[in-house]
Amino acid sequence: MCMSKIFQLEVPISLDGITLAQYQEFLDVSKSIKEGDVETSNLKALEIFCGASLKDLRKIPMNEFNAIVGHINGLFKEETPLQRDVTIVGSDGKGVSFGFIPKLDDITMGEFVDLDKYISDWDNMHRAMNILYRPITFRKGDLYTIEEYSASDRHLDLMKEMPVSVALGATVFFYRLGKELSSCTMDFLQKQLENKEHPIHKDLEKSGVGISQFMHSLKEMSETLKRLPNYLSNNVFSG
Repeated sequence: MCMSKIFQLEVPISLDGITLAQYQEFLDVSKSIKEGDVETSNLKALEIFCGASLKDLRKIPMNEFNAIVGHINGLFKEETPLQRDVTIVGSDGKGVSFGFIPKLDDITMGEFVDLDKYISDWDNMHRAMNILYRPITFRKGDLYTIEEYSASDRHLDLMKEMPVSVALGATVFFYRLGKELSSCTMDFLQKQLENKEHPIHKDLEKSGVGISQFMHSLKEMSETLKRLPNYLSNNVFSG
């Protein structure tokens, strides 16, 4: 996008050009940056998202530097709709097509419990994505089926290489889902779960989780998701 007199800088033109791993790295680095230190934050952002060294970045003319920072900052302000499927290319050059859980109404107890652990923690967001996006086994038009959930770490490294736009789209989707989760829905679900003939009781018994504990976890997850966008916006660097 921009070129200084010394070197050419690779600048992502969209969030599709920034990986989940890069965003996780930036959030992790941001924790150690003093509040209000915008210069260091911007330098680290360009170092991570553009793959440049801090030494080279300091050689960029100020007007170019500010233009690049403004561009990347603007990317994180764009809407990120839920992406139902994504093809991720691994280090071996091979692409794998992953699909978002087709029907959330059919989410299993195992998927929910694991998702509850990771969806609000960006350090583990690749694990949450590994639950929500799984290899597509069959496709016909817009319809597809995905691999059965097995809590396998087989695709964790690939998940880190997914575009951050996909991960952000999924978290925003769950934020909206949590926001729409009314108390009436929670009451209805609790009544269903209190029915000892309900199939989910067997799964709860196997995992050693009680109904009240399960409901508390569900409500806690909903509240966390309601707060998620503020968490994201607070961690996006300043331009």
